[in-house]
This record gives sequence, structure tokens and C-alpha cells, in this order.
Amino acid sequence: MSSIREGALAPVPDRARPGRAPVSAAQACGVSVFPLLGAGLALAGIPVREVLVLLAGCGAIGAAVYAVGGGGRRLLEAFAAAVTAAARK
Repeated sequence: MSSIREGALAPVPDRARPGRAPVSAAQACGVSVFPLLGAGLALAGIPVREVLVLLAGCGAIGAAVYAVGGGGRRLLEAFAAAVTAAARK
């Protein structure tokens, strides 16, 4: 027997509660593509040092675009959270 009454309103999420935003498809794709791209380039014969420099440059460009698109606020919040988490450990 369900505890949900028929015709009852769905609960409204509390947006004021702090928490992590769900991972978007773009983030999941970026996290999975970088290692695959690096492995593919290394297998193609490009030196690992050059592969790392290339992927670091791509990551820097992506972070800059994210910062400009979000006004920089979200990137600074993420950086502050990372620094705080690192300081606690």
C-alpha cells in the first residue's frame, strides 16, 4: 500500500539548500573523452609529453570558456570549494 495519496501535490525541491548540481552530459563526455583522446594520440606515436601539453591546453581553454559563460562566479565557487576541501584533509 502506497503512502502517497491520490491527488496530492508533488514535493517541491528546496533550492535554497546547498548541494552539488547534477552532472551534465557535457561534463560526463569531457571527463571520458580526455583519457581516450590521450591514449589514442599516444598509441598513434605522439610523445606523451606533447599529448599532456595538448590536453592541458584544451582543458585551459574549456575552463576559460566556462568562466566567461558563467560570469566567473561558478568557477570561483568551485575553486573555493576545492581549496576548502583540500584544507580539511
